[in-house]
Amino acid sequence: MSTTAESRAAASTGPNFAVPGEPDAAFYGRLGEAHLAPLWRVPGTDAPEPVVTDVPHVWHRRDVMALMDEAATAVDLGGESDRRALNAVNPARRKGTTHTMIAGYQLVLPGETAPAHRHTPSAIRLMLSGSGHTMVEGEPMLMNPGDLILTPGWTWHDHRNDGDEPMLWLDALDVPFVQTMNAQFYEDFPGKQLQPLTQAEDASTNRYGTGMVPYGTRSKTLHSPLTKYPYAATKEALAKLRVDEGSPEHGVELEFTNPLTGGPVLPTMACGMHLVPAGNAAITRRHTSSVIFCAVEGTGHTVIDGERFDWEQHDFLAIPSWSTYRHVADDGADAVLFSMNDRPLYEPFGLYREEREEQS
Repeated sequence: MSTTAESRAAASTGPNFAVPGEPDAAFYGRLGEAHLAPLWRVPGTDAPEPVVTDVPHVWHRRDVMALMDEAATAVDLGGESDRRALNAVNPARRKGTTHTMIAGYQLVLPGETAPAHRHTPSAIRLMLSGSGHTMVEGEPMLMNPGDLILTPGWTWHDHRNDGDEPMLWLDALDVPFVQTMNAQFYEDFPGKQLQPLTQAEDASTNRYGTGMVPYGTRSKTLHSPLTKYPYAATKEALAKLRVDEGSPEHGVELEFTNPLTGGPVLPTMACGMHLVPAGNAAITRRHTSSVIFCAVEGTGHTVIDGERFDWEQHDFLAIPSWSTYRHVADDGADAVLFSMNDRPLYEPFGLYREEREEQS
């Protein structure tokens, strides 16, 4: 019997909801054979809160980069792979950093290029070290540490390191969600080449990044037309908000937005930047969306459902849905944390909930 036939034969038996020795075991066996499930025996049907299987976890840059250095030797871009990326897998999952997102480091060495391709999953890039260019739909964008770069779904993009030091950034994509929806498509650029430049460098920043937009402009896509959010502007905005709010002990936070709609930067993922003052704790919270944080500056720890996770610059951590968490910055320096979450998937259906509790 072929493997396919064996799997079909095994599947034909259906789920078994019978309890051995009970009077109605035969009845429940027949339900399974008919591929029917008795609602009263389906786990979680009447759960008062979400039943979450993902677990919190932190990935430390120093550990991942030891393996990335090996990858730099083992994998040449354009050879076995067009992308030298190490994805973070949640310890409770076979793939995916959370149930909807996947994150990890990507490395491009000096002089290397990663040829253009496109895919339906959307991507977020947070530049960590080095500098170089990412091209999106013909627009070259210079990536400097702390910059946020967007690669919306089904847009051509490639990466080019024309500097003298490695480019390292944190990727985050909505691949698990898109695959669950059976909607992942992928295409290489013709000839697996770099795409031609058709726009000036940082054209979208010049057009939409001033707080004003060209008169009469209307949103034509579900994603932000602004594909680069420079860290210099983000950090300045955090500093001004901190002063404006009276330097609260729990810090301040900003959300990156679509300048045409005021909504999230992507239809499936939202991004933010959080400042936690040195020696202080942020607001304790939990929400139905999962979230991935990356330390842009500073050191500290995050308490997630009572468990402590220490982090330092460029470490990143996954926090599952409906997990209570609190960030704490170490003494001596403020901490700045970048976040990406799947809240936009919840809000249209009224499924987003959040609870907050300020520290005393």
